[in-house]
Formats: sequence, C-alpha cells, structure tokens
Amino acid sequence: IVTLGTYNIFLALTLTYTKGTVPAHEMPPFLLTLGNYVNLGPFRLTTGVLFMILMYSVLAFVLRYTGWGRHVYAVGDDIDAARLAGISVNRVLMSVYMVAGVIFALAAWIVIGRVTVASPNTGGDLNLDSITAVVIGGTSLFGGRGTIFGSLIGAVIVGVFRNGLTLAGVDLYFQLLAIGLLIIFAVSVDQWIRKARK
Repeated sequence: IVTLGTYNIFLALTLTYTKGTVPAHEMPPFLLTLGNYVNLGPFRLTTGVLFMILMYSVLAFVLRYTGWGRHVYAVGDDIDAARLAGISVNRVLMSVYMVAGVIFALAAWIVIGRVTVASPNTGGDLNLDSITAVVIGGTSLFGGRGTIFGSLIGAVIVGVFRNGLTLAGVDLYFQLLAIGLLIIFAVSVDQWIRKARK
C-alpha cells in the first residue's frame, strides 16, 4: 500500500513538472536496445525477452540455493520468528527492496524499448497486472509462499488473458474491470487455501 501510495505521489509530481506532456525528442539508441528484435532460428524475440529469461534464471537459482534466498522466505513467512532465528531482518528487507528497484528499472527500460517513448504514465496500468500475475502464480500476499516460476506462469496467464480481451475488441475500461475481478478471485482463493491449511 505504501509502495502504491508513493508511486502515485511521484507520478503526480512528474506530471506536474512535465505539465502532462511528453517532449518530442529523439530517444538515445541505448534506451531502445531492449526493444530490438533478435532472430533465433524460427523464433523472433526482443532483447528484453532474452534479458528476462536470464534474470529469471539467476533469481530462481539465488532464491532456491543461497542463504539469502532462504532468509527472504523466512522473513516473508514470519518476521518475528526470523528475527528470533538470528536473521538480520532489516538487512534482508532492504536488500529485497533494492533488488525490486533494479528489476523495476530494467522493466521500465524494456517498456521504453518497446514503445520508443519515455512518458511518465507509460505502463501505469501494469501495476495491477503484475500483482494479479504473482497472486495467480501462487505467491501469497501475506508472505512466505511463492516461486519465481509461479510468478512467470502467472504473468503468461495474465498476458494471454489481456491479449485475448484486446483481440476480442473489449474496451480498455472493461479490461481493467476483468483484471480487477481476476485479482479479487485469486486473493479469495489464496485466503481459502491459507484457512484450509490451518
């Protein structure tokens, strides 16, 4: 909630500073690199997709096979128990926020490469999509459960769902409604699973 609140504050400041306009300047070539296409045999992928696969592989390994990854899950599951176990909770939380910030910056770079414009409100509707994707992928909003693979599958499901609505000619406002209903359903299922396990 604090993250979304901070996002809206900085978005408002950015839109105020730019007066809601996007200056028409030529984008520096390095900002467009992650939007370039690469041919791999019969497949044509953007550099951003290849970068995402690399990042997914590294983070999946780190979360599964390193002490830091185990500490992240421990803090997410029960912060008090993690503190009693001798885990430096503040250090783990700060490192997670730093990694998330780097990932967000790289995601913004990929979006800029795809749409070839740097607008303050580009990708603003992706917040809801990303939350929906991780919840559908099995990550608990209450912490301690979830995998990167599950989040990847959730992102594919949300992407296919969103593209299907677009191809069917569904209006953007109804797409947001559908995504909102999807996240409410996913959170309800998550709550039901948590209660069933207790």
